[in-house]
Amino acid sequence: MSVPSAEPRSLGDAAYQRLRSDIVSCRLEPGARLTERALAETTGFGISPIRDALTRLDQEGLVRTLPRKGYQVTPLTLKSVDDLFTLWRIVGPEIARLGVRDATAEQHRQLIDTFEELAELRHTRDDDSRPRAVQAAETAFGVLANATQNDYLISIVGRMQTDMARIWALTAQSTSPIPDLGVDREWVSMVERRDGDAAAATVRKSLAEVHGHALRIFSRWPSVAASEITPIRP
Repeated sequence: MSVPSAEPRSLGDAAYQRLRSDIVSCRLEPGARLTERALAETTGFGISPIRDALTRLDQEGLVRTLPRKGYQVTPLTLKSVDDLFTLWRIVGPEIARLGVRDATAEQHRQLIDTFEELAELRHTRDDDSRPRAVQAAETAFGVLANATQNDYLISIVGRMQTDMARIWALTAQSTSPIPDLGVDREWVSMVERRDGDAAAATVRKSLAEVHGHALRIFSRWPSVAASEITPIRP
């Protein structure tokens, strides 16, 4: 799956990674208006690297161009959250089925290690466990997608995971957080025996539960009345 390079090759790459990180973490919140000049002033990058970064982010769907007005961080709405989970429920089970079945030996080992970590984190309640679980789940689905060797699925998962990261960042503010995917030792066993059908059924059930819970959270979100979901302000 395509991810930003850990070491920027240019100022444009560095500006892109900085802005992308700020958007995915919701430090630049959904719906925020952006201008090249303001971003240059706050980040220390020049106008040209900022413009290059915004062009790439526009292509990824993380920002959108507003003619003669600059840019906007792509909003999240109740409909967009619903649509995203609906898409996950369509493609997620098939990615799990194919990925578990077709993973290389190295990918298979990585999946087992990642699902073992998720199973352990399910019973951990410290402040660090939630972001670690989110990262582990992203890693697992990235490996599963790559294991399918289907370029379309790999591309779709990359885009979906970016938007899911924004949803997790927002729900971290909720007093009623989205539940985990219920990963336990049985998930590890399914991966170990390469039972793709069982993995697909489990993912289908878990995503349905998380989907419903996410909609319940956001339907009560303070900003939903204005149609766009934004961070809770202190």
